[in-house]
Amino acid sequence: MISRLVSRCRPGDRESGQASMVTVAMFMMLFAAIAVSFTFVVISASRQALNDSLQSSAKIAAESGVEDAKRLIVYCYNKRQSDGSYLHQDDKQLCSEVIGKLSDKLEDMGCDDILDKLGSNNYKNSFAVEEEGNRGHRVRVGNNGGGSNENNEYYQCLKIATKTDNYQGMVNNLGKSVIVPLRVVDKNNNAAVIASLEIEWHRNVAGNDGDNPAKMNGAMGTGLPPAGTWNSGNSNRPAVLRVERVDVAKGSFTLDSLADSDTALTLRPSVNGNGGGKDKNRYHLGDYKPYYQSGRDSIAPNNQYGGKAPIVEAKCDGADYACKTIFEDSLDTTKTDYYLRINAIYRSTHFKITAYGQNGKKLYFDGVQPLVDVTGRSSDSFSRIQARLKPSFDKNADSTNWWPEYVIDTNGKVCKDIEVQYDEGEDRCK
Repeated sequence: MISRLVSRCRPGDRESGQASMVTVAMFMMLFAAIAVSFTFVVISASRQALNDSLQSSAKIAAESGVEDAKRLIVYCYNKRQSDGSYLHQDDKQLCSEVIGKLSDKLEDMGCDDILDKLGSNNYKNSFAVEEEGNRGHRVRVGNNGGGSNENNEYYQCLKIATKTDNYQGMVNNLGKSVIVPLRVVDKNNNAAVIASLEIEWHRNVAGNDGDNPAKMNGAMGTGLPPAGTWNSGNSNRPAVLRVERVDVAKGSFTLDSLADSDTALTLRPSVNGNGGGKDKNRYHLGDYKPYYQSGRDSIAPNNQYGGKAPIVEAKCDGADYACKTIFEDSLDTTKTDYYLRINAIYRSTHFKITAYGQNGKKLYFDGVQPLVDVTGRSSDSFSRIQARLKPSFDKNADSTNWWPEYVIDTNGKVCKDIEVQYDEGEDRCK
C-alpha cells in the first residue's frame, strides 16, 4: 500500500497570513506616529505654557519697576528744597538721576545710573537691590516674605525722564475731564514762553492704544447733532473736543481775575476746518472768552456782545492722529501758571499736546507726565515697558479731586432759592 502526503497549506492561505502581518505592521506604525505626534503636541503645549508663564512673570516684574519709579519720583520731589538742592548727599546723587532727564535722550541713559545709587546703605531697607556680577544691578521682586525669590523675578535697566516733549492721554465721554498743567521748560531747564500749542486727537490705531481709523463720511459744519446721528452708519467720526484754559498769576490772584482769564473753544471734527492759515486749523484761544454782564450774573459767549461763537470746525485728515488744531497764543510761563482742561463729547479719545517756543523748537513738560522705561526678567524671559505717569508730588494731597468737573449743567432755567433752618426747610422754587 502506497501512502501519499498531501499539503493542506494552499497558496492562498500563505498570502492571507502575509497580508495580516503587513496590516498589523502598518497599524503599529500608524499608532506610533500618532503617539509621537501626541507627545510632540503635549511637549509643545507645555513649553508654550511655560513661555507664557515666564513672559507674564517678566511683565509683572517690569510693572513692579514702574511702581517703584513712582515712589522714587515722589520721594525726590518731596526731598528737594525750594532752591533745588538736597540736604543729604545720598539724596542728591540719587535724585540727580531721577529728576531732570529729557525723554528724547532716554536711549542715551545708562541702565545702571539709578539702580547703582539705590544700592547704597541709605536705601537698602526700601529696595531689594543686588549686584548681578559685573553686569550692573537688579531689583528682586516677589520676596515671599522670607527673602527668597522662587520665581526668579527681577527688574533691571530702570530709566526715568521727568521732562517729556509732549503730553499724551485719554479722555472719556462720561463727563470726566483731564487737567494738563502747562508747566514747560526748554532743554536747558529754563521757564519758557509758549508760542503755540498743538493738540491732536483720535489716534488712527485699532485696539486699546487707539480709536480705530477715522471715517468722516462727509462730516462738516459747527452743529452738534444727537449722539445717534453722529455715530450712525459706517462712520467712525472722532470725538468733539472742548479745550478750556485758565490762567493763574504767580503770587496772588482773585476770583475775578480767574474768571476774566477763562477761555474755551469746542472743536468739531470736519473735513474742512475754518481756522486761519493755509492749513485751516489755527486759532487764538484767547479770542473765545465769555462776556460777563454787570454783577456777573450771566454769561453770553456770542456775537451779540462782540465775542466769537465758541465752536469751530477742526480739520481731520491726519495719519497718526486724525485731528489737529494749533492755538497761537503767547503764554509767558515765567509770570503765569496755565492749565488746560480737556473734555470729549460723543466718544472717548486719545490725544497728544505739544508745546513750541518762540523759536519754533519743542518745549518740555516738566514733571507733568514722567516717562519710565524698565525691563522685567523671569528666568531667561524679558519684558520691557515704557509707561507715562501722573504723580502727586505732595504726599498729603489727593491729586484726583482738586479740580471740580462742574457745579450745575443744564439746558433750561435754574432756580436757586432755598432756605434751611435747623431740621426744617422751605423750597421756594415751585
